[in-house]
Amino acid sequence: MSYDKMWIIIFRNIREIPLKIPLFSCILFILCADAIAQEKNNPAQHAMNSKNVVEMNEADAPLDLKWLIQEAKEHNPEIIAAQKRLHAAKAKIPQAKSLDDPNIRIGSFDMSNHPLNINGQTDMLQQRYGVSQKIPFPGKLRLRGEIATEDAHMVEKELQSKIQEILALVKSAFYELSYINTAIDITEEIRGLLRRFATITQEKYAVGTATQRDVLAAQVELSTLANNIIVLNKESESMVARLNILLDRPTEAPLGKPRPFEKHSLRLTIKELEDIAIKNRPELKRFDHLIKRSEAEVKLSKKDYYFSDFEPMVEYMQEDKSSDTWASAITINVPWLWPKNRSKVKETKETLKAAKSDYRFINNKTLFEVKDLLVRLQASESTINLYKTGVIPQAEQSLKAARIGYEAGRVDFLTLIDSQRTLLNAKLLYHRALIDFEQNLANLERATGIQLTQ
Repeated sequence: MSYDKMWIIIFRNIREIPLKIPLFSCILFILCADAIAQEKNNPAQHAMNSKNVVEMNEADAPLDLKWLIQEAKEHNPEIIAAQKRLHAAKAKIPQAKSLDDPNIRIGSFDMSNHPLNINGQTDMLQQRYGVSQKIPFPGKLRLRGEIATEDAHMVEKELQSKIQEILALVKSAFYELSYINTAIDITEEIRGLLRRFATITQEKYAVGTATQRDVLAAQVELSTLANNIIVLNKESESMVARLNILLDRPTEAPLGKPRPFEKHSLRLTIKELEDIAIKNRPELKRFDHLIKRSEAEVKLSKKDYYFSDFEPMVEYMQEDKSSDTWASAITINVPWLWPKNRSKVKETKETLKAAKSDYRFINNKTLFEVKDLLVRLQASESTINLYKTGVIPQAEQSLKAARIGYEAGRVDFLTLIDSQRTLLNAKLLYHRALIDFEQNLANLERATGIQLTQ
């Protein structure tokens, strides 16, 4: 705590301090008032102190998964970029439905041998003003609008897919950070227990009932656990940085310890999950829109090949500034003369076939992911139940029996160490299985496209 802050705290609590010496009270009041004035006159320092307080609060507050998800939706750069691409795609729809720009023509026609004679110096000069507009064959603008609309739908599904992907990454990082913190706590607990064992070993060694090897083995085991804690703390820093990047925050921004969570449960069958995935997965929906887009492109390419576009034109002509003449014309293109439009029809048909094959591939990939993740969930749940109801209680009883036996001289120190390691590994494997279950569930939600649990 700084000198100024110390005086501020004393000043704010001065009424609770029983000061009986008036002169000392006056001096204390003057010093505190000066410190408060300095703080008010230094806004930069005040802002820095406020920032430090905010960071301390973030580091101390429990880390909530719902807050992480909301922050990722609002600030993740990939999600924001996908949203902007969607806005751009929607802006293309009215462009595709619109006619081409009209053409305005201004010129002159002179039968004399003066091509630049535009000021009316000869009676043979004729001023011309024309306007023309290209009009596609009926139905082409509608098809172009459908193509642009399907493009926008595809980008929208890409946005939904990106959101699902980022949320799965956030959940996975949150649960991994939770495991790391739990592993640190468990290792610290076993380390404290091992310290008591080491004390017992030293006492037995002092009276000659234990060997120096037992004392050294205890110290080696303590050093190993200390190193494990150091490694876990570094992994925690890395996972915090990963979460911060997903939230578009500085890698060193503080995050509190993950809030404890309850294990979710999944009661859906493989058939129900497959139906949900086929109906809701954004990647499948995207290729569904791609097929519709390709079908519209086939129809448009056929219209471009079989039907001509029109370009009506109206022209006003002025001769010798006294007589007016009007002219009109219509221009049509001849699309079937050159082979490019026939090739365009073939191209769009092949693109449609490719889109249908891509849809089948993504459909098969989705069904595999759903099946694979469900199997992983079932395996993790089986491991959780086994360690929770069987392995951990048995390991605790084994360690207790080994400790009693070692104190009584019936078992050696290595047996006690093995029992301690067994309990440590059992607890770590239990929490690893619990985290694997939640991470696989997050990936299953990404594969199906919806949240499966509340």
